[in-house]
Amino acid sequence: MDLQQLRNAVEVAACGSITKAAKKLYMGQPNLSKSIKELEAEIGKPLFSRTAQGVIPTASGESFLQYARSIIEQMDSLTAMYQPHKEQALRLSVYVPRASYIAAAFSHWERQYAKGNFQLKYRETNSMAILQAVEKEDADIGIVRYHRQHQEYFHSLVVSKGLHGDNLWEYSMVLLMHASHPLAALPEVPYARLAAYPEIVHGDLTPVLPPEKAAGDGALENAGQNQAGQIAVYDRAGQFDALHNIEGCYMWVSPMPAELLEQQGLVQRPCRSAGFYRDAVVWKGKMSPAASSFIDAIHTEINALVQGW
Repeated sequence: MDLQQLRNAVEVAACGSITKAAKKLYMGQPNLSKSIKELEAEIGKPLFSRTAQGVIPTASGESFLQYARSIIEQMDSLTAMYQPHKEQALRLSVYVPRASYIAAAFSHWERQYAKGNFQLKYRETNSMAILQAVEKEDADIGIVRYHRQHQEYFHSLVVSKGLHGDNLWEYSMVLLMHASHPLAALPEVPYARLAAYPEIVHGDLTPVLPPEKAAGDGALENAGQNQAGQIAVYDRAGQFDALHNIEGCYMWVSPMPAELLEQQGLVQRPCRSAGFYRDAVVWKGKMSPAASSFIDAIHTEINALVQGW
C-alpha cells in the first residue's frame, strides 16, 4: 500500500460515497474503486460495505482508517516541517554610511528588483551601529567605512563578531561644496585654505578605529581642524540644505555621482591631504540572492564613479 491509497480510503469514508470522493480527489470513479479494492485485497479484509445511501466503513475498516488518518497526519506534519519555505516577498535590510553613491545604487537596484510584494529597509547610520545590526541580524548586509591604515583592526573586529567581510573599493575623500563656493573654481584645494570656512560633519559619526586611536568626538581624520567651526548634521538632506544655505561651508565625502552633483548644484574637489578610506560589505552566514544583487548594483555604481573621476 502507499500513502495515496490511504488518502483515497479516508476520503471515501469522509464523503460516504465513492462518487463524491472521486470528484474531491479529481479522479475517475472507476480508478478510485479499483484503488479501494486493491487496498482491501492487500490487507485481506473489506473496508466498506454498501448501503442505499452510499458506503460506510466496516468494523475492520473503522480500525484501519484510524491508523490511516494518524499516518497521513504525521506525514503531512513531517512534510511541512522540512519542506523549504517559499519566500513570498522580496526582503532586504541594509545598513550603510551616508554615501550618495550607495543611495544611488539602492535606487537603481530597487527599480529593477522591487516588483509586486516586497519589504525593503535602507538605513544610513554610523559604522559601529552597522556592525551591531548585522551581528544581531537586523540587517542582511552592512557597508562599513574605515581608514585603510586600520585594515587589520577592522578585520579582527569583523571576525570577533562572527561576520564575513569583503572590501568594495578604496578611495580618497573629496571636498563637497556649493558651486558658488570661493574654492569651487580650484582644480585641487590646498588643505590650509579650508581653515577659513565652516565644516559640516556627520552628527553621529563613529568611525571604525582601534581603541587607542578612537577620537572622542568621532570626527574624521581631517575633520575639525579648521578655525571657522563645525556644523553637525545628521541626515544627508540636511547636509545638502546646509551646503546651499550656509555661506562657505564644505564637507568631506566619498566620491559622488555626477548626476546628483548637477541636481544639487554642488561640486566635489580633490585635496592632497585627504585620507584614504575603504568601504567594505559585511554579512552574517550566507548572503541572500537579494543582498548579492544589491552588491552587484554597488559595484556598477563604483565602476561608473571610477571611470568618470
